[in-house]
Amino acid sequence: MIAKLQSISYTSNALQYCERGGQILHSNECLGSAKQIWDQMKLLEDRNDRCEKKAFHIKIRIAPEDKSKITNQDWIDIAKDYAKKIGFQNNLYAAYIHEEGTNKEHIHIVASRIQENNLAVPDSYTHYKNMDFCRKIEKQYGLRKVDRKLEHFKAQEVFIPSDKRNCNLKDDILKAMEISDSLDDLTFHLKQQNIQTKIGRGISFIDANGVRKKGSEIDRKLSLKGIEKQLSYKNQERKFNYGITR
Repeated sequence: MIAKLQSISYTSNALQYCERGGQILHSNECLGSAKQIWDQMKLLEDRNDRCEKKAFHIKIRIAPEDKSKITNQDWIDIAKDYAKKIGFQNNLYAAYIHEEGTNKEHIHIVASRIQENNLAVPDSYTHYKNMDFCRKIEKQYGLRKVDRKLEHFKAQEVFIPSDKRNCNLKDDILKAMEISDSLDDLTFHLKQQNIQTKIGRGISFIDANGVRKKGSEIDRKLSLKGIEKQLSYKNQERKFNYGITR
C-alpha cells in the first residue's frame, strides 16, 4: 500500500476532480456534491487568512495483486483511520473511490485543514506518518508488505520540508508527479499550476507564459515513456520505500 499527501490551495478543483473520476464513499461533517461540500469547506477556510494551503489531497492505493482484498466498507474504515493518523478526523473531508474493481483501485481524500479553532492541521513529517499507517493497514488486511528501508534510519535522518516553492518547469513537473500515479493525475495537478499538458506520440508542457517544451527536452526522464515508467506502481513503491520527498 502507498499513501500520498499534499497540502493544496485548490480545494474546489480537487473535489470536482475526485467526483468526476469516481464516486463518493464517505464524508465527514459535510454532505452533497463536490460543489456543495466545497461551499461548506469554504465557510471554514474563509475564517483563516494565514494558511495559504488550506486543504489536504490524499491518495491511497493498494498493490495490483491486492485487487478485491479491500471492500468499500474497508476503504471507508481506512479513510477514517488515516484521518485520525494525520489529525483531521474532526474536520470536513470526503473520500472517493476511483478505478473500482480494477488492479488500479484507489481512493482520494480531500480534507479541510482548518479546524474549529481556525488553526490548520500541521503537515509536517507526513511521509513518516504515511509509512507507519501503511504498515498497520497491510498487517490488518493481509496486504503485500512494502519493505521500508527508510525505517532503519528514521531516527538519524534530518527532515527536509516538502512545501518549497519551485519556479522552473522541471521542478513543477516533478512535484506534480509525487502526488500522481497516472497521466490523468499529472495533468490535473499541473493544471492547478497553470501548466498545460499535451499528449500525443510524446508529451509536451506549456507553462504560464505560453512557452511549450517537449518533456524529453526538459529531461530525458520526462519523455512520455519515462513518465509512464515513473508513474508505475512498482516505481512509486520504490520511491515510497526510500522516502523520496521534495
